[in-house]
Amino acid sequence: AKLCKTAGCDVIKAKTLWSQTDTDNSGSLDREEFFRFCARKDIYPTVAKIAVACKERRVALKKRNMAADELFDFLDKNNDNMLSWEEFKVLCKGAGCSSQQALSGWSVADEDDSGNLDRDEFRKFATSDTCWPVMAKLHSQVQHMKLVDVTPMSNAMFKELQKQYPDIENPEELSFDQFAALCKVAGATSAAKAYGLFKSTDTDHSGSLSRKEFAFFCARRDVYPVIKKIYDHIKAKKRKSEGKKAEGNQ
Repeated sequence: AKLCKTAGCDVIKAKTLWSQTDTDNSGSLDREEFFRFCARKDIYPTVAKIAVACKERRVALKKRNMAADELFDFLDKNNDNMLSWEEFKVLCKGAGCSSQQALSGWSVADEDDSGNLDRDEFRKFATSDTCWPVMAKLHSQVQHMKLVDVTPMSNAMFKELQKQYPDIENPEELSFDQFAALCKVAGATSAAKAYGLFKSTDTDHSGSLSRKEFAFFCARRDVYPVIKKIYDHIKAKKRKSEGKKAEGNQ
C-alpha cells in the first residue's frame, strides 16, 4: 500500500493491484510475485522512477552521514569518541544559536540522557531534515579550515606520487594505481581496502582524484597522521639528498 501511495494510486486501485499480484492468495507477496508485479508493462516505468528516487535518497543520506562524522571528529577535541556539552556548545555557537536553543538541541540529541553524545546520536541529530541546512553550512566551513591547513602537504604528496608513478595522460589527476601505491606505503596492503578508500574519496565519480579530493582525503582524521609521517619522511629524504649534492659541489 505504501508503494502504491508513492506511485499515486488510491486505496481502491491499490487493493485491485494487490489482488492481481497475490496469485496464491496467501495474504502476502513472495519475492517472485513482487518481481512479476514490477515487470508489468503498466507498472515498470513507475517502479523504475521510485527505485531511482530511493537510490538518490540513499546517496544523499550517505553524504549527510559522512559530513556529520567529519563535524563530530572536528568537535571531539579530546578524542574520546563522545561529545560533551562543552564540545557541543562550540557547534551551537558556530550555528548562531542562543543558549536556550543550544540546550533544546542538546536535549533532543542526547536521547539516552547520558550527558554525552555518541557518534550515532550526533549523526541522527545532524542529518535530520530540521538541522541539516545549518549543519551543511558548518561542514563547508570546517572543510575549508582543514583544506587551508593540509593543502601544502597534500600538494607535495600529490606531486611526489605523480613523480614516482607518472601518468602521462592525466598529470593533474591521481589514478587508482597511484593512489593504491600510496595506500600500500601507508600499510593498507589489501587492494579491496585501497579501492574502497579511493571510491569514497572520488566524490565526483570521475574515476580519478583531483587535487582538492586528494586534499580532503589527506585531511581525514584517520588518514592525516599516516600521511604526515610519509610526508615528513619524504622531506627528510629530500634534505639528505640536497645535503649530499651540496657536499659534492664543494
